[in-house]
Amino acid sequence: MADGGTGEKTEQPTQKRRREAREKGNVAKGKEIGQAFTLLASFLLLYILMHQIVGAVLNNFHFYFTELITEPFDVDIAFNILLTAFLSVIKIIYPILIVTAVAGVLINFLQIGALFTTKPLIPDLKKIDPLKGLKNIFSMRGLVELFKSFFKLGVIALVAYRFLAANLDIFQKSINQGLNESLAAIGVLISKMAFAIIAALIVLGVLDLLYQRWQHTKDLKMSKYEVKQERKEMEGDPMIKQHRRQRQRRMSMNRMMSAVKDADVVITNPTHIAVALQYDLDEMAAPVVVAKGEDYVAQKIKEKAREAEIKIVENKPLARSLNKLTEIGDQVPVELYQAVAEILAAIFREREI
Repeated sequence: MADGGTGEKTEQPTQKRRREAREKGNVAKGKEIGQAFTLLASFLLLYILMHQIVGAVLNNFHFYFTELITEPFDVDIAFNILLTAFLSVIKIIYPILIVTAVAGVLINFLQIGALFTTKPLIPDLKKIDPLKGLKNIFSMRGLVELFKSFFKLGVIALVAYRFLAANLDIFQKSINQGLNESLAAIGVLISKMAFAIIAALIVLGVLDLLYQRWQHTKDLKMSKYEVKQERKEMEGDPMIKQHRRQRQRRMSMNRMMSAVKDADVVITNPTHIAVALQYDLDEMAAPVVVAKGEDYVAQKIKEKAREAEIKIVENKPLARSLNKLTEIGDQVPVELYQAVAEILAAIFREREI
């Protein structure tokens, strides 16, 4: 193909193409669904620990204001307050951070399986090319990502607005309630609204994951030329395979011709078939075919036999039967024992004379 493989990408990506892309870290992964489930895990834990967190915060406020009021304020007091506040914050948020990290790893594993590669970390100057960066921003994919971001913000705003609009009475009632009751009511409202938003984000995440997989497959599509070249690489170039087969045939032919000199007799058709047999009374249970062939090969076998002074016997029915029923290295079939034995016996008697 004249275009060197840059033709239209109409073919589905092969397993090899997908495997190579995966090894480079190029996989179909939905960021939106990962963020949604990470957010869900964080809010679930936050909801479960809400009472403990609120209690800890109130206790800390009580401690801070007590220290500020009862002790003369100096650098040591300020340091103690800051250190206590820092440790309190760490104690509150570290379970959430751990759950968030575990949820992020788990959702990525469920999407793409086990994958460890350092190739995405290798510096690539193309990635910092400003012209290419602008091109990516204003490409169709960039516009799609921008639309997705605005659409997600719109969905979040719509869910929050509808939820707050339907529960305005809770804020009105909280005016006439105590602090604890008001905080509890507003906390429950915020939690419900958060879970409603997360549910919407999960739906958007699933749709985004389906889109990412479709886009990933589209990006990996191949031209007919690329598919053909890959098949050649996997199966081997036909010309190379042909040369290899020819070389193997030559080597096999040479080995067979070398074995003719060890034969005891060559049985011929006489012109179209030649079968060389070897028989050792002490080591073989039956005669063995060491060479055979038709036409040109038969003529070469007979030439080698004459050079080695091997007896050549013309027997058309026996030659045809041996050629048909045996392969090189096979023993003579039982049904041909008698005919072969008579020929070999005559040859052995001649040698003794």
